[in-house]
Amino acid sequence: MIILALDSALSSCSAAVIKDGEIVSEIFENRMRGQAERLLPLCQEVCAEAGLSFDDLDAIAVTRGPGTFTGVRIGLAAAKGLALALDIPLIGVTTLSVSARNAAKNSCEGRIAIAHDARRSEVYLQIFDLKAGQVTAVSEPLAVPLAEVATHLEERVTALMGTGAELVQGFLSPEVRGRLDLPDISAQPHAGIIGQMAWERLEAGGVIDEVVPLYLRAPDAVAAKPITYPFQNQ
Repeated sequence: MIILALDSALSSCSAAVIKDGEIVSEIFENRMRGQAERLLPLCQEVCAEAGLSFDDLDAIAVTRGPGTFTGVRIGLAAAKGLALALDIPLIGVTTLSVSARNAAKNSCEGRIAIAHDARRSEVYLQIFDLKAGQVTAVSEPLAVPLAEVATHLEERVTALMGTGAELVQGFLSPEVRGRLDLPDISAQPHAGIIGQMAWERLEAGGVIDEVVPLYLRAPDAVAAKPITYPFQNQ
């Protein structure tokens, strides 16, 4: 089974080809802008590197959030367009679960917190248990104000990671900071891990649901309120 995985949900852009659970090719780029122009060329490049074309693919995998609203939409639009054009399954995973899986691959164990920068003095936060390379979510993903993160970090949480980890530290007491490890692991989602997670789901016969974006709050940009001028009431 050959899967093309892609991500643009946070502040990076990546694509990878996974064949039978192994990463065949992968390109990762840190970038805050230009994801819309770069994502599909990245997909073409990793396929070419693997000696494949889009017609060889069996499935598409993508992050569905939480992340920046623009980044999530770019990734989902590209993934859904490819899956529809090729008539193959589309599998979605969350940015938080991808980061937790990356921690597990890097030999992290125990209860950890993943915190991704949500801007506006918030993080997207979720707690996971890691054991023998397996990842189990023990809380729901939430958008949490920085000042309230400590209330979600019960004593069993021993590590903190993600793009918002440094932001969180300034709002924790010395006691809480003292018991939290901060592993030196890439905080961004990587397409290779996304593809491996999708491959495992398909191999296990998992149900392929409709992939919808995971938005945990209203967008930063909102439509302007209409203005009624006096002459309009005459």
